[in-house]
Amino acid sequence: MYGDNTAAMRSELATLLQLARNHHTNGLTPGDVEQIAAFRTSLTLWCQQAVRASNPIVDLGGTTPRSRGPAEELRHRLDQARTGYTTGLPDLDQLATPHPQHVVDTWRRAAKAAVLGEHDFPAGLSYDQMSDEQAMTVLKDAAEITRALTGLDRHYTTTIPSWEPITDANLLGRAAVVCAAHAGYTPPDYRIDHKGWRPPVQLADGPALPGLTGVLQAQNNLLFHLQHQPDGYSLRLILDSQRIVSRHAATLAQHDSRGAGFADRWAERARTYTLLVDQTRNLRGLVGHGHAAAEGAIAAARIQKLQPTGLIEIQALRHLDALFTHIDRRLHDVIVAGARDRSYLMRVTIPRIDLTAPGAVKAPRARHVPLDVRPDSPLLMAVANRLDPRPTPLTRSPRGVTERRAFIDAVDSTETSRRSVPASSPPRL
Repeated sequence: MYGDNTAAMRSELATLLQLARNHHTNGLTPGDVEQIAAFRTSLTLWCQQAVRASNPIVDLGGTTPRSRGPAEELRHRLDQARTGYTTGLPDLDQLATPHPQHVVDTWRRAAKAAVLGEHDFPAGLSYDQMSDEQAMTVLKDAAEITRALTGLDRHYTTTIPSWEPITDANLLGRAAVVCAAHAGYTPPDYRIDHKGWRPPVQLADGPALPGLTGVLQAQNNLLFHLQHQPDGYSLRLILDSQRIVSRHAATLAQHDSRGAGFADRWAERARTYTLLVDQTRNLRGLVGHGHAAAEGAIAAARIQKLQPTGLIEIQALRHLDALFTHIDRRLHDVIVAGARDRSYLMRVTIPRIDLTAPGAVKAPRARHVPLDVRPDSPLLMAVANRLDPRPTPLTRSPRGVTERRAFIDAVDSTETSRRSVPASSPPRL
């Protein structure tokens, strides 16, 4: 997501600014400097894309500093700076392999976050998909990160002989300051942190993992296989497996003081799936397969073997709760889609006797009708009310506010310390 990637960039750049203030950049080899320059190129590219996404004016031909606005001026200076770089973008091995030198590895982590952040712009962060407040928030983030890059550039230019300075770094820094102030006049909308690219669910192959981790593994695989519609019988098995998993997960969470909130929510989820199992007892459908049902049965079997003793990692509980949410929404979509394309049928009785039935006692005749024949079908109503896939309203992230404030303070303190140090300080007596 955008919030995670930008938070990682701010965190690593704040660390680099602190290291620069403490003069911890000595001992860098020419190869280290070249890698840092490549990582700087990735961060500059992210800033370019962020400015373009928040202010999509593409024709800058014939403009001057007087005719360009704050965003256009920053984009022009970023384009000029990146054009002047002689070092290209880092390759995949450089981004993925930790570096033994701490300063280089910090740059690597920041560049890795920038590369991941490039996926956010086509996945919900284009200008037509953002509000004006969100666009200004993205613009301010790009301006503050540019300020950090120019601050680091000024320090490296004076301390590293082989460092390649940014072209017109002072003009770029000034444009970043002006643009950050301009974007700051608009109230920020930190709901933008929840937008962007999310990695797709991957199949977790391999042997069964121990404890609750094995349940998470099976639940993850269940979610993966729910990309394809299960048949009617498999759908009922999936619903029953989620009933079992929810009930036992609530029991496990009750024995941990940190899981009290999860226990109540999961107990309610178990009641929901109990209701759905009852309402799908006459559901039929031959379209689909049963891979997801197999993973659901594995998850139910594994959690039944766990004893409610000992401490459970809070991160595992949060992960399980997130999986529950995604599975609920996916099952909602599956059932609604099956009703719309009439691949799921409901067996209903009609007021007639089935004379072809064997034996002396004749049962009522039955017929299979599409699930959506009755708009007020109890199953569809329960799915809509209890497996509601509508996302909860995105709220402002308190962590995003504090991280941004701390990062701006780090950049400001670097600027203040640079201005306060005279060109030649006399020795102390």
